[in-house]
Amino acid sequence: MKLGIGICEKVNGVCSSMGCFKAYNKKTKHFEPYKDIETELMSFFTCNVCSSENFEGLERIANKLKDEDVKVVHFGACTLKCEANNLDKIKKVFSSKNIEVVEGTH
Repeated sequence: MKLGIGICEKVNGVCSSMGCFKAYNKKTKHFEPYKDIETELMSFFTCNVCSSENFEGLERIANKLKDEDVKVVHFGACTLKCEANNLDKIKKVFSSKNIEVVEGTH
């Protein structure tokens, strides 16, 4: 199963992203449901809705993920705390492409 991880641009330079990768690699926390499933991390992307004030970038990302048959996108805790209160709209971009959205990585 192909997966993606999305994080908030505001953690750039602050977060090492090791928590997300550690949880994915060990299939713990929010990746535990895949414990007995072969997975491939296809994308680690950054949400830029706050700085761009539009969803065009995320739409492009979602389309690329769909084209590569990514089934699930996990959003890191940083994204779940969206300061712009756009989380529902962000999630809808991916779910509208039939990509399941999971809130959380580690």
